[in-house]
Amino acid sequence: MDYNAARIYVSVVEQGSFSGAAKVLNTPVSTVSRKVSELEAQLELRLLERSTRQLRLTEAGQVFYEHAQRSIVEAEAGILALDSQQQNLKGTLRLSIMHNFESMWPILKSFQEQYPKVNIEVRDHHGFIDFVADGVDVAIVTVPIQNPNYVVREIAVADRVLVATKEYLSHHGTPTHPDELVDHSCLSIGSVNQDVTWTFDGKSYPIRPKLKASNIRMVKYFALQGIGIANIPPALCKTELESGQLIELFKPEDGRGITFKLVYPSRRLLSSITRTFIDHFLAEIENKEGKDWFRSVDMP
Repeated sequence: MDYNAARIYVSVVEQGSFSGAAKVLNTPVSTVSRKVSELEAQLELRLLERSTRQLRLTEAGQVFYEHAQRSIVEAEAGILALDSQQQNLKGTLRLSIMHNFESMWPILKSFQEQYPKVNIEVRDHHGFIDFVADGVDVAIVTVPIQNPNYVVREIAVADRVLVATKEYLSHHGTPTHPDELVDHSCLSIGSVNQDVTWTFDGKSYPIRPKLKASNIRMVKYFALQGIGIANIPPALCKTELESGQLIELFKPEDGRGITFKLVYPSRRLLSSITRTFIDHFLAEIENKEGKDWFRSVDMP
């Protein structure tokens, strides 16, 4: 149903003419007439009997008017309520994100511009988050979360590449298939006491990490020291790949990269500020640039 067409139809009925509705709505008469005709075509019903002197509602037109008028009043009340919420929403949002995750800042800026009475506290994390002890409302993480009391929403997957130094490859050989990674020193992001798998072409391959860290820049550092093979975003090692400090290994068709997750406590415990931020965040990353932003992000 075209909400705008229904609104125009209600105005025509209340004003008693197309020209009267056009004046109230500041819309050309031709547009008003066309919208009403489109509405009738969509409903496959005649709503108005037209003559050169007056308009008369048909029985169907009267029924539709009564329901449409109520719906429009309720919709406008909802818009006013949202506007009021936006004006009155105030308090503090406590957010936990990865250290130096500067790509997140524009979303926080747009949220605070839209809700100026909300204060934002941002806390760095390096993997593990205790929502209660840390006083966190929402977190953005890349490590696995297995606590059933948290809602975990996968929001994007960043590209990644397998890289190592020439020195490491000359001493340990160059793998050409994911099956061979189990025999290599792998460097991975992850949390303690959690098994690590890397996914290629829809299949997960277990690895035995030589290093497992929640800070991906540490993973990159150890790769540069020739300690092993790292699985990191290309934006993080672009300079080193171009200079030859790191060598890119085999490139699977569907190498699943770093998964970004939005994490928050049970929905029943969410404040209005937290709910509003989650909606705002999801809307921001769903724009045409959002997914690309995550895929190419230079991880913290």
